[in-house]
Amino acid sequence: MDDLITIGMPVYNAGKQLERSLFSALNQTYKNIEYLIVDDKGTDNSIAFIENMASTHPRGKAIKIVTHPENLGIGEGRNTIIKYASGKYLFFMDNDDEITADCIQKLYDEMTRADVDIVCGSYNEIGKTVTAYSPSKRFVEKDKTQIFLSYFNSRFHIPTWNKLYKIAFLRDNQILCKHRTIDDHYFTFQVLMYAGSYSVIPDVTYFNYKISTSASQGGEWKEKIYQEWVQVFEDEIKLFQSASFRPALRKKIKKFIFAQRLILSGAALKSPYNVRKYINDYLTPAFLKDKDIFGDPMLFLFYLLSIMPLWIKKIYVPILIQLKNRIKKNV
Repeated sequence: MDDLITIGMPVYNAGKQLERSLFSALNQTYKNIEYLIVDDKGTDNSIAFIENMASTHPRGKAIKIVTHPENLGIGEGRNTIIKYASGKYLFFMDNDDEITADCIQKLYDEMTRADVDIVCGSYNEIGKTVTAYSPSKRFVEKDKTQIFLSYFNSRFHIPTWNKLYKIAFLRDNQILCKHRTIDDHYFTFQVLMYAGSYSVIPDVTYFNYKISTSASQGGEWKEKIYQEWVQVFEDEIKLFQSASFRPALRKKIKKFIFAQRLILSGAALKSPYNVRKYINDYLTPAFLKDKDIFGDPMLFLFYLLSIMPLWIKKIYVPILIQLKNRIKKNV
C-alpha cells in the first residue's frame, strides 16, 4: 500500500466554499489519505457539514476532527495538524480553496522520485481574474545556499498550502506557525532555513480563491496585520542570526531582508489605517549595526536610513521602492 498522507484543513466559518473544498479533497485519485479537520470554533454550520460527510461519503471514515477549546486562528490550526497527523507526509489546504483530483498523486510521485523534504506544486489564483503561477520546468534544489535564498527570489512560493511535507522533517526541526494571522511567512522562512532539498513541479494542483473578506484581502485583521509584521520580522532576524552563513551570503540576505521591509513600509504609507508608526520597527538598525555595513555601500545606505527619524523615512521609502529593481540587481 502507498504511504499514508494527511490532508490537514483548519476550518473556521468556511461557508458555502467548504463544500467545494472538502469534495475536492475527498475525491482524490490517491487512495491512502487521512483527512484531519481542525474545528477552530466558528459560528456557522461548517463542522456539521463535515460530520455529515464523515457519515455519508464513501471515504468518510478517513475524516478525523480535532476541536480547539476556542478560536485560535489558522496558524494554531496548522500546528494542531502537525501534532496529530498520522501520515508520513502532510498537505495543508485552506477551507475555501480547491485541489485537482490528481493533486496528491502528483506530489507523492515527485516526492518518491526526488526524495526531498518538500514538494511544491503550481497553482492558480481565482478572483476577478485568474493568474497562473507555473514554473517553466520541473526542478530539484539541493544547494543549501539556493534553498534559503528561495524565500526571497520567488522560486519557492511562500504560502503553506499546496506543498507535500515530510512530517518527520517538520517535527524534527520543530517547525510551527508562530503568528496568528501572518502564519505563512515565518513558517516558510523556517522551512527553507532547515530544508536540505525541495522540488517544484509545473503541474497546477491547487486553486487559491481570493475572498474579499479574508484577512489578507482587507478584512477586520488588516490593521493588526501591520502590527504583527513587527514580530514576524523580529523572529526572522533571530533565526537568521542563530545560523552560520558565509560573510558574503550573510550580507546578501540582509539586503533581501531590508528590501522586504521597504516594501511593507511602502504599503504602510498607503494604508488608510494609522500604521505608519510601525515603519520605525520595520526599518530598525538592529540587524545592520555590525561590521557588515563597512565596505558594502548598499548596506551602509540602508543603515543610514534605518537611524533616521520617521519623517525622513517617509520621504525616502517611496524613492527606494522605485529603485527596487536596481537594488535587487545589485544584491
